[in-house]
Formats: sequence, structure tokens, C-alpha cells
Amino acid sequence: MPTNQIMSNKKNVFNEKTFVTWLFIVASTMLFMALLSAYWVHRSDGIRNNAWLDFTLPNQFLISTAIVLISSFFMQWAYVSAKKDNVFILPSILTITLILAFLFSFSQYLAWLEMKKMGFFFSNQEPGEISASFVYVLSGVHLFHILGGIILIITALVKSTKLQIHKKNLVFINICKTYWHFLGLVWIFLILFLYFAK
Repeated sequence: MPTNQIMSNKKNVFNEKTFVTWLFIVASTMLFMALLSAYWVHRSDGIRNNAWLDFTLPNQFLISTAIVLISSFFMQWAYVSAKKDNVFILPSILTITLILAFLFSFSQYLAWLEMKKMGFFFSNQEPGEISASFVYVLSGVHLFHILGGIILIITALVKSTKLQIHKKNLVFINICKTYWHFLGLVWIFLILFLYFAK
């Protein structure tokens, strides 16, 4: 097969994978925007009808925010290391990123437990407690996306141990970086919205 054709095929693969990643990101963004719009409408109606309960979010959500920020730093470090061809340090960095991803997931679970201790459940007991239901839904949908990110990180970790990620093959680590930064930005936006939306 001619060299030009090989390069063309590689370029097509890169474009296809990148396109699918961004397509999923756009779809996910639309999903979160729809949920936030529903939250806003229900909150406005609830306040107008005295059927909306404002409550302080568990501190575990703030811990989650710190964890996701730190994990984004390590994910960026992993990408930069691959770009510089520091392939032998890459598995260690991805392992730390993976641990932080699990810690984020665990902190979300702890936040849900704290909400239950506060008397707020997914199935609200009173009409005004639908505010708590929205918190469960928003954080739960985000956590579902995090699980997808964890799968990507694990795959990248396996590839890095086989030296399949390096400066001449950055497609997969770039996808991981893009998706993980997206999840971090979404979470920060969600937590700011829940804390400050009035």
C-alpha cells in the first residue's frame, strides 16, 4: 500500500474518532442543559407556589470539585508526557488519574448518603423536596458519564503499559484528555449552578 494512502487512512481514523468524541460531548451538553432548564422551570414554579425547598448541599460535593480539578491536572500531565514521548512515566500518571476518578465517584456516593441523613431522598416525600430529586438526577447523570471516563482511563492505562501511546500516536490520549476535561467543566458548572442559581 502506498505511503500516501496509509497516511490518509490514519488521518481518517483520527478524524472519525475525534468526531465521535465531540458528537458525544455535544449530545451530553444538550442533555445537561435540558436537565438544568427543567430544574429552573420547576424551581420558579415551586417558589411561586411555596412548594420548593432550598437546602445546603453536602460538603462532599465541594470535595468532589477539588478532586475533579486535581484529576484534570494529572490528565493534562499525562497528555503532555505522551506528547513529549515520556512513555515510561505515563502509566504512573494515568494510575493516579484513575485513583482520583474512583475517589470522585466515592465522594459522590458519600454526598448522597449525607443527603439521606438530612432526610432528602430521590423519591421526594413532599412536593418541595423535588429540589433534592434534581440534585440526585444531575449528580447521578454526571457520575454515569464519569464511569465512561473511567473506562477510557483504564483503556489508556493498558495501552500505555504496552507503549502504544507516544508522540506519534496521541489519538486515544487526546480523546481521554478532551472527554475528562469536559466532565470536569460540566461538574464545576453544575455545582456553581446548584449553589448560586436563584
